[in-house]
Amino acid sequence: MLNNTEQDRLHMQFKKVLILLEQHYSTQPTPMLEMIISRYQNANDILEKNNLEDLTKDMFKIGGSVRAYLESYSDYMNPMLGEMEKAENMLKEFFH
Repeated sequence: MLNNTEQDRLHMQFKKVLILLEQHYSTQPTPMLEMIISRYQNANDILEKNNLEDLTKDMFKIGGSVRAYLESYSDYMNPMLGEMEKAENMLKEFFH
C-alpha cells in the first residue's frame, strides 16, 4: 500500500515521464505515443483524484509501455525508456 511519500514520488515520476513523452511526441507524433501518453495521463489522474486506501495496482495501465514503445521505435538508447521502466517498477514495488 502506498503512503503519502511514496505517492508523491510516484506522482513526480509519472509527471517526468509525461514531459519526456510529450517532448518526443512533438517531434514524432504517432498513434502509439498518443496511447502511451494517454495511459500515463490516466495513471497520473487516478493518483491525484483518489484516496490512498482506494488505490490498487490494477487501476494503473502503464505496464508494458516500454515494450509497446520499442515495438514502434527501435530507439533502445532513448533515456525516456529508463524513466518509463522506473515508473513501472515503482508501481510494482508499491503494490507488492
